[in-house]
Amino acid sequence: MWRPAAEERVLLMTGRTTHYAVEPRGEYVFGVVAGEPMCARRGRERRVVRPGDIVAWDPSQTHAGTAVDGRPWAARLMVVEAVDFAALTSDQDTEVPTGLAFPDPVCADPWLAADFMRLHVSLEAPTTRLQAEEGLAEWLAGLVARAGAVRPARPPVDDRDDRALRLARDYLAEHVERNIGLDELANAAGVGKFRLIRLVRQRTGLAPHALQIAHRIHTARRMLEAGHSIAQTATAVGFADQSHLHRHFRRSLGITPGEYLRHFHPEGGR
Repeated sequence: MWRPAAEERVLLMTGRTTHYAVEPRGEYVFGVVAGEPMCARRGRERRVVRPGDIVAWDPSQTHAGTAVDGRPWAARLMVVEAVDFAALTSDQDTEVPTGLAFPDPVCADPWLAADFMRLHVSLEAPTTRLQAEEGLAEWLAGLVARAGAVRPARPPVDDRDDRALRLARDYLAEHVERNIGLDELANAAGVGKFRLIRLVRQRTGLAPHALQIAHRIHTARRMLEAGHSIAQTATAVGFADQSHLHRHFRRSLGITPGEYLRHFHPEGGR
């Protein structure tokens, strides 16, 4: 079973398993495999991830893993939302392009892996925000420099498009509980609906409805961390029922809302 540990910028996970499947929605997943190898699948790609390898999954595609010969593997994982990834890896002197992709998601780099393990362990313990962000920023910048991250070619976007995308994102984040229609979202963004669909896909890799789900999952995580019940959370973030939340939460993070809630509140809660 995966055990999540929260830090303001990331979601940390540790555990052993024989399989997983994740549909990232605006999130990067980084980790190190230990003990036994695993078979990873992304689209048509198939890779064997060996103990000590770094994995760097960008939000561009779903990915999954299965055990080799049924032997469970161990791993430490770190889930970083795209907006936090951009904030942590760039500043006023060094700008990292948004939408970075990792075309080769498996990296055999023992030094980078060792640094990741030290960072992961340090983030599991109480620490200051400054210390946590310093470690995260340095490791992520090192990964970008050494793992061949690239920015996918995209059509140019003007200032009006930037504003429209920001307005659409803000509108979805501020109204996670509502069943927003495409025309309503386009009106909030100030552009036509077909232009908005293209913009969202170009800049986030997601369809507008998937971006809405990403905002709902983000809000659901914060509510569960605060101790809200699964039923309250599902209603508050706009899912039809608990099973709807369960399905999307597990697809996005590989664990259930109940598992996530029990980590922060072992006394229970439904």
